[in-house]
Amino acid sequence: MNYFEKQTSLILELGFRQAALPKLKAYIDLLWAANEELNLVSRKMTFEELIDNHVIDCLLPLKQFPQGIKEAADFGAGGGLPGVIYAIQFPEMVYHLYEKSPKKQEFLERCKVIAPNLQIHGEIPTDLPGVNLVTARGFKPVDVILDVSRGYYVKKGKYFLLKARQEKIDEELVLARKKFKDVQVSVLPLKSPVLDVERHLVLLSKN
Repeated sequence: MNYFEKQTSLILELGFRQAALPKLKAYIDLLWAANEELNLVSRKMTFEELIDNHVIDCLLPLKQFPQGIKEAADFGAGGGLPGVIYAIQFPEMVYHLYEKSPKKQEFLERCKVIAPNLQIHGEIPTDLPGVNLVTARGFKPVDVILDVSRGYYVKKGKYFLLKARQEKIDEELVLARKKFKDVQVSVLPLKSPVLDVERHLVLLSKN
């Protein structure tokens, strides 16, 4: 039994669909194989750390993911964490992944075999036509995220951001509120069952 199989019950407890487990495993195997060449996550990381530090980390807020989203966008998609995982979980949703690096874009294109609802792009357009939700994990500070998607924000866009320490989030929100005085914020603590780390889900929308 490999480590993915050992952690399967936990992955399901966090809300991941059992029917989608083979696709999740296919994505993790693809990410692990490509990482040595592309450095999508740290090359020093073990396979166990990939599962615990990244895959399970992305699943912590899964039960809070809004219902009925037709199109979502992920900023700074990198190796597809969380974008590819969420695209596998919600196959009926079109998921736009925005990533500047051509090498990472190439990798994400390969992920479309596993999750055909993915669409891969470079630069983030300010208005994000058709998008109902923006996600991001370890991308940029809150004010920058709102800035680059200002047109979308003004149209009452919604944001689902995976962040770490509360102290850092508070600093980012001070800056964001100076530029976006009508921003509505909800910060939810997330508890990792495998790591002693501080994790939060930051939900943003326009008042």
